[in-house]
Amino acid sequence: MKKIMSLFIIAGVAFACTDDDIRSEHTLDNGPKIVGFSNEFETVSYFTDEGDVTLNFPIDLIGTGTGEQLSSAVEISYEVDNAATTVPATQGVEYDFADATGKVTIPAGGSFATLPIVVHTGSLNPTQKTELVIKLTSATNNTVIGEQYKTFKVIFVGCQSQLAGSYTVVITRSDSPAVVTWTDEDITMTSVNNFRSKRSGNYQIGVLQGTNGYKFVDICGEITVPQMNLNDVYSNILRPDPANNGLDGEVTGPNNFYTKYQIGFTNNTVWRGFTCTYTRNL
Repeated sequence: MKKIMSLFIIAGVAFACTDDDIRSEHTLDNGPKIVGFSNEFETVSYFTDEGDVTLNFPIDLIGTGTGEQLSSAVEISYEVDNAATTVPATQGVEYDFADATGKVTIPAGGSFATLPIVVHTGSLNPTQKTELVIKLTSATNNTVIGEQYKTFKVIFVGCQSQLAGSYTVVITRSDSPAVVTWTDEDITMTSVNNFRSKRSGNYQIGVLQGTNGYKFVDICGEITVPQMNLNDVYSNILRPDPANNGLDGEVTGPNNFYTKYQIGFTNNTVWRGFTCTYTRNL
């Protein structure tokens, strides 16, 4: 049985746009037309064989140069970049392309195209993630591919995380010798393999407004912390530490894991690192 889904809101890394994180390519009233992936990755998780499922991933028109709608269609070419990952997925095993042309089209007057990928849900690796990295290579109609938007990663996951629960957490800050310990730290599952902590940084509950905690994803024991605004309301950015190289934490045992991330201060020009070590309360 074939199923079709459209992913216009990417849960794995859907970033809210604020004055602090608008990038230069977002200027819509000058320069060439710009296209690309607005999101960096999407996690695709299946733990039972549900047959072939077709997922549609958006490629967006990020700027038109004049601020006006497209007057004519833009054709975008793409390719698979297996060299960009150490755990490449295999076409014909985890996935296939619904269209073999290697091209998608944003129609005149449109703002996005969709890239349909067929996921073979019964063939995902049950113990290790695999990745499909797609790279945009060219675009027609006087259109350029934004350098920061040219690649997109589909992460196939056949292993289900069980991190939700009550923990004791020990938090250390990179610029302070002080260590904070809380014994009532709850980890809540927001969707499959996606979680939210009870606290951000070393702030006590009630000190900050907004929604407490930070988001993270556990994929077969490897943890990723997506960038977000602190508590979803502040201009301070909570982000992965660039030194982590994409690995922002690990599950180290059945009842233990850690995360590492940074919070920006002074208009996000000063970054303080936080290491959080969690032990499940048994």
